[in-house]
Amino acid sequence: MNIKIGAIIKKLRAEHNMTQDTLATAIGVTPQAISRWESEGGYPDIELLPALADFFSVSTDELLGYKLSEREEELANIKKELRRLAEVGTNQEKLSLVRDAFIQFPGDAKIKVDLAACLLDEWRNTHEKSRIHESETLCLSVIDDCRDEDIRYEAILTLSSIYTELGEPKKAKSTLELLAPIKYCRETALACGIGDGNTEFYIQDEIDKLTDDLGLSIHHLVLHEDLPDDPSTWDKKIEMLTISNQLYQMIYGDNLMFYHVRLSRNHWLISTYQISQGKKDDAFESLEKMCYHAVEYDKAYIHDHGKFYTSIFTDKLIYPEPNKDFHELTEHTECYHILKKMQHPRYDRIRKEPRFIAIIDKLNPYAK
Repeated sequence: MNIKIGAIIKKLRAEHNMTQDTLATAIGVTPQAISRWESEGGYPDIELLPALADFFSVSTDELLGYKLSEREEELANIKKELRRLAEVGTNQEKLSLVRDAFIQFPGDAKIKVDLAACLLDEWRNTHEKSRIHESETLCLSVIDDCRDEDIRYEAILTLSSIYTELGEPKKAKSTLELLAPIKYCRETALACGIGDGNTEFYIQDEIDKLTDDLGLSIHHLVLHEDLPDDPSTWDKKIEMLTISNQLYQMIYGDNLMFYHVRLSRNHWLISTYQISQGKKDDAFESLEKMCYHAVEYDKAYIHDHGKFYTSIFTDKLIYPEPNKDFHELTEHTECYHILKKMQHPRYDRIRKEPRFIAIIDKLNPYAK
């Protein structure tokens, strides 16, 4: 039998972000012994196996490689379920799942960050200090130890949110200063060219991300408490969202594919202000545009995966965009979510009108 215990020890040690010296001290051997095992120059004595397994919170079978694939598959399934619950689940459901996952996989940085985020959400509902302090501890652990920069950055953002919630803006700001400024980010650096013949792709990738970041920033500004939700701001908010929509259409053209979802949400939000202003015809126009983009998004989700965008700014990019940060609805369609929004009492005054009924009829076939 080909025993791969050395490779497994090396992998587990990396997951826990520890040196050979640290592991050696913990189980009472020399660093040279750890190095010899990991280079497959020998195996640990059999009496050391329980100590190693306990230290890494795995079974001896897993340490010997018998069930490692099942363990990895289980972790992947947990993360998949967490992505689904991010769309449709309650925070209690997410917290329960990720708490159990943390017990099983205490060294997984992504599980730590997800647990920290759930604890923060739980604190917002309960204001139990233990929740937010545990969340802070988890984030600090990931920031100190994690080698995956994307996960580390996620922990930094969560930690900043913790300090913001606690009314500590100086700590929030100093935490965010751990992130690189935009001029030093990887997309900006790659867009300058590295001599591999892919500069146009890198530039388009940067344009793509900058466009969506700007569009989402406008959307968040409209909803932020610094811009009060009262009649004095509604026209300003409508103008901001309209400009955001124009930005997406300028960069992606008519073939928006994924980005139909951004326009759908923006038009829906515009309609809420127009309804409040008593501008019924304007609201109907916005709702009809919302409906069009929601349907087009759901059609693109079905038919356009793997196809290239067609705008001159993005024709080297495919849908979905080629990076691991890509996220999309996993449980329901956009039309489903839009129909739920349309149940709000604000639409009661127009619910029985033919134009409203026509919108609902167009959404229903795609709502799943």
